[in-house]
Amino acid sequence: MPRSVAEPRPYLRAGERRTQLLAAASVIVGRDGLGSLTMAGVAAEAGVSRQWVYEHFSDLDDLYRALILDRFAALDAALDAAKTRQTGVELATFAARQVFALVPADRRILRALVDGAGWNRPELAGIEGELRERILARWTDFVRATGRSGPEARAIVWAVVSAVFGLADQVERESLPVEQAVGILELMIAAFYRPSVDGHRARRAPLARSAVVRRGSPPNPDREATSHAH
Repeated sequence: MPRSVAEPRPYLRAGERRTQLLAAASVIVGRDGLGSLTMAGVAAEAGVSRQWVYEHFSDLDDLYRALILDRFAALDAALDAAKTRQTGVELATFAARQVFALVPADRRILRALVDGAGWNRPELAGIEGELRERILARWTDFVRATGRSGPEARAIVWAVVSAVFGLADQVERESLPVEQAVGILELMIAAFYRPSVDGHRARRAPLARSAVVRRGSPPNPDREATSHAH
């Protein structure tokens, strides 16, 4: 239940008050869903008057935008700190672990960004597009280093990002242990990360007809008869 409305404590600085309001917004999203966010609801959840919410966010779209940026920035900062020690697959699995460790509300906010759905607010299309490009810019070069074209590399990056959030859903439901989820992701990345030839993955040549029968196995008279009949 939301807290009873009360005037804000005077010792909170502006930055602290903004953090408090964003935390309240995140709680609402996690409990009631993305569409339930309102200025009045955030005020009630934070235990402040609506006037204080409007002091920090001009309208509901501004609040949505701030919430997305704040949750994205925390994950982005963790990756920036880790990239000095890890690259490629290691950094990707580190990022996945960060997503798995998010509280459900924050993961739901980022998941809506990745899916491009759930906010249902046309005003936020610009910020969603900007953050998607930042995600792609961070990871695409790793994939292009394997010889893939730009569009193919971007498609692979977004497929992996979407898979991370799908695995996170299973981890949250406790139907999949974290280490198993990481292992699945590593298999997927390894499949994509193999070097390509002339911009395409090397494909296994089709087996010769004679190779279908395992070496050392007895001949099949029915197969031989059918072959001679043709």
